[in-house]
Amino acid sequence: MKHLLGACLFVLALSPGAFAQEKKEPSGATIRLNGDKGVEVVGLSKEALAALAELKPGSEEWAKILAVYVDRPEKDRKGQPSLLGTHRLDKGTLRFESRFPLAKGVKYRVVLNAPAVKPKTMEVVLLIPRPERKSVASVTQVYPTGTQMPENLLRFYIYFNVVMGQGDSYRFIRLLGPDGREVDTPFLELDQELWTPDGLRLTVFFDPGRIKRGLLPRKEAGPALEEGKSYTLVIDRAWTDGEGAPMRESWRRTFKVGPPDDTPPHEKTWKLTPPAAESKTALKVLFPKPMDHALLGRLVWVEDAAGKRVAGKGTVEKGETSWTFSPTGAWNKGAYRLVADMRLEDVCGNNIRQPFEIDVFKPIQRKDKVETVKVAFEVK
Repeated sequence: MKHLLGACLFVLALSPGAFAQEKKEPSGATIRLNGDKGVEVVGLSKEALAALAELKPGSEEWAKILAVYVDRPEKDRKGQPSLLGTHRLDKGTLRFESRFPLAKGVKYRVVLNAPAVKPKTMEVVLLIPRPERKSVASVTQVYPTGTQMPENLLRFYIYFNVVMGQGDSYRFIRLLGPDGREVDTPFLELDQELWTPDGLRLTVFFDPGRIKRGLLPRKEAGPALEEGKSYTLVIDRAWTDGEGAPMRESWRRTFKVGPPDDTPPHEKTWKLTPPAAESKTALKVLFPKPMDHALLGRLVWVEDAAGKRVAGKGTVEKGETSWTFSPTGAWNKGAYRLVADMRLEDVCGNNIRQPFEIDVFKPIQRKDKVETVKVAFEVK
């Protein structure tokens, strides 16, 4: 496509799919952009210019002659207001200057109904393209972080450094089998993708039908992951961020698959290392297996002997097998408790007291009350 007036402005004529610098009619009139300021019409006949010169400045008739709209599908145009701005004649050029700058990457529909112009109505769609920019988007981390995953792994958490494009994410996430071929539909592809409100983390579930033993999808397609084999998770660089720029590079991680884990986490297996009184040393908690990264960061806390939460920050470490808690102030001597919401899960979806591999036909009892387990420790 050609550059227009050195400002990289393009005109999209309404003829099917055609790009052009300008749209000319037998009358000789041409509609084009004037940077991000607005729109101008050149090449109007002497008769048209004479008729326009008779119009009173600020008259509502100007908006009927030259109107600019944000382009919408035809079915959504009824009652659509045109952009606010001013009209004027300037040395044979009809100009519309928008009250607000035109946005890059937005299409604007321009309708001209100038007197003595043939055909009576000219209509074009104009676009100021987004400038090309350097790719900055990248994957910052994927959880779980281990190099060996259980066969019944439930989910991945994918973190990005910028807000990514949403709505078509699964197309850019692939799981390659030990032969290098793509595993067929290993993930549960939800219409409503599971993004955090800040748009920086996507949760991707393996298809539960291929995890739970005895279900038809697993019988027909087999498990997505098989014990003893290696797989590679690939996040393709073709995935664009919220501004349309692709990632800097693709992300890959190869991992081995171990046996399935159907054992619920139990607080009696957790090893605590209490800090010393009058210090800000972190409380350390070790788990015998990897826990769910997001839930571990949200469903575990510390409270004092009176049941009051201790202010501080919890951090997930060492392949999600460790959690440390750093208090805001120094520890006081006395009794404390590590508290965990019973919804806390390991990486296979087994929560405290209940395995993920349960009878799926058993009715689920709704529980509004938060249930917890507590592990006592003493600061000396």
